[in-house]
Amino acid sequence: MNETEKNAILAAVREALTGDVSADMVYLQDQVEKYNEDDATKDVADEIVKIAYGLLTPEQNEYVQKTLYLGGKTLDRVYAEGEDALRAGQTAKAIDILKPLYEHILANFDETDALRFFSFRNLLESNLYHLLYHPTKKLMKTPYDFTLFIGAYAYALVEVRRLDEAIPVLKEAIRFNPVNPDVRFELAEIYKLTHDTDHLLETICDTLPIASSAYAIARCYANLGYWAVDLKDYKSGIAFYYESLLFADDPRVPAEIQHISMMMREPIVPPNRDMINAAFAKYNIFHGPGRELIHTANELAKQAQEGQRWEEAVYYLTVINSLTNDAEAKSALEKCIKEANQLHPQE
Repeated sequence: MNETEKNAILAAVREALTGDVSADMVYLQDQVEKYNEDDATKDVADEIVKIAYGLLTPEQNEYVQKTLYLGGKTLDRVYAEGEDALRAGQTAKAIDILKPLYEHILANFDETDALRFFSFRNLLESNLYHLLYHPTKKLMKTPYDFTLFIGAYAYALVEVRRLDEAIPVLKEAIRFNPVNPDVRFELAEIYKLTHDTDHLLETICDTLPIASSAYAIARCYANLGYWAVDLKDYKSGIAFYYESLLFADDPRVPAEIQHISMMMREPIVPPNRDMINAAFAKYNIFHGPGRELIHTANELAKQAQEGQRWEEAVYYLTVINSLTNDAEAKSALEKCIKEANQLHPQE
């Protein structure tokens, strides 16, 4: 998206404001979710958040200035400095930067009896959260992705093996976005390192319903394989690992299967479908993509197609197709890709 297109969208958003702050805030929140859907329009979503905060009273704005800045820097700038330190291998420095950011977020964006802050990345996550969790509190979008910010601090703690400290930090990251599988994967890695099989299984089962890509569900199944091997249930571990490979290739998985072969001192026989189904049934683990996730993606895809929002429809149908390989979804995806390409023909 170029600057002209971006400015046109923002001008239209401002034009739609009515002067009724309550109504306008609801409208702006909807617009944020709409434009946060695509990486190409996330800048627009960020600008709309700023418009929303601009509607606040001077007293409210003073509070915003207090909450959105840390040490004279915006929170996203602090996070970026922490990420730079992590990329440079300066983990201790990253922790020194990110810990105050984490504490600032908890102090200023805490959940109340009536209000909960959230950092959903798109409409799919927002709708899925409502379907899975049935919230009763008012939801307020955070000005930045706090799940991402807090997750970076947790990652730094894991890097220096301060695992006990990282666990509650990751749980706070999850609180801001319970349907983002990324932080749950990080939590699972900690439980793998500590051989906490009970919490590992719980985390995997919490992640499966929100796994929104072939990679994500494959990683869940690979984690199940690790968990079963830790219990010395090698046959189930083999089944889980092979099921993982059906969704996504991962060079570590064949290595793990070979490791099981060495421990069993016998060659591995690839499991058939009945053997794989039996492994899931043995532990009463739901097998397949989350029903609520597929339902939500289907409904949003239909709405996007009806509104001729082809790029948005492509995203939802890609989710469905990667998880189900459904022929109807694949056909609809190809059609929407064609329509989207006509909107932005290659020069």
